[in-house]
Amino acid sequence: MAGLSNKMSASKEPTVGLASARAIIEYFQHFNMSTAQLAQELKVDESILTEEDQRLPLSLYQEIWHLALDKSQIPELGLRIAQEESSEDLGLVAHVVYNSATLGEGIKQYVRLFSVVNEAFELEFEDNGRQGNLKFINKSPNCYNISDMERTLAIAVTRTTKATGIGNMIYAVHFQHSKPTYAKKYQELFNCKVLFDQPCCEIIFDSRMLALKPKRRNPHMRIATLNYANQIMSRLFKRSISHKVKRLIEKNIGDGSFDAEQASNQLNMSRQTLYRKLKNDGASYSELVDQVRQDKAFYMLRQANMPLTVIAYDLGFSELSAFTRAFKRWTGKNPAEYRKQLLSQNN
Repeated sequence: MAGLSNKMSASKEPTVGLASARAIIEYFQHFNMSTAQLAQELKVDESILTEEDQRLPLSLYQEIWHLALDKSQIPELGLRIAQEESSEDLGLVAHVVYNSATLGEGIKQYVRLFSVVNEAFELEFEDNGRQGNLKFINKSPNCYNISDMERTLAIAVTRTTKATGIGNMIYAVHFQHSKPTYAKKYQELFNCKVLFDQPCCEIIFDSRMLALKPKRRNPHMRIATLNYANQIMSRLFKRSISHKVKRLIEKNIGDGSFDAEQASNQLNMSRQTLYRKLKNDGASYSELVDQVRQDKAFYMLRQANMPLTVIAYDLGFSELSAFTRAFKRWTGKNPAEYRKQLLSQNN
């Protein structure tokens, strides 16, 4: 099945490591469904759900979650799975993190290696000496999965608490989605301030945690798992020029003067070379700008109190009418109509 893995990694669609998906796949045992039966229902080859080093397309991963939620009728399923996790469920990247000399070193590896877990997110870590902020930046806003983010942040917090033996140094956990009806379960699990409708998912903690040493770290295990994780990174996640350009656009989208010339300068190439490389990647600079604007617009329109003019300028449009024309091209609706429909669905 090596050919299937390579085909998936070359795809434009983000992928999720099978080790990360295993918890939700194995949850179907609660419904007396074997992996073979699950594969049959999903209309995929069973090997994609069982073979080591396999990569799941993000759309398939989302489908697995939706099916589990439908069959279980447990809206807080992500939190439930995190609570049921045992030390035997640690994946490759988790072994690297919790076998590091200090938690700070482990977090640096976690940020660097997170693509092994889930390509749809990029992690950013900030430390001001008093407070550490671990941010999960969603690169595919239209594919935001509430249950998966519940599980991801919950296991990050609970694993760290178990590894250090200290549970009162997590200040807050932020989620990008709106407050659910079962919000009390968040408080029970996280035991800290939990906020919703935030710009990104985030864990905020006392910087003193960075110097803590995981209680059961094994340097030999760290070396072995780190080497293996680096091999996977090298083999599966060689970033395309489209990815690099898109990240530059995302960081500078509010700057109306940022263009392909500036992007090419930051990548140390001529604009003509940039255009040629993007073409070879099956993309164009204008398409990437359009994609970034569209993704960010969908997210910002969920903020009911944010004026449309502010959204337009934040997306790099010179005036509201230009944003309105672009949004109509994307959706067939103007931004006000889309927001009204979106908010009515949430109420």
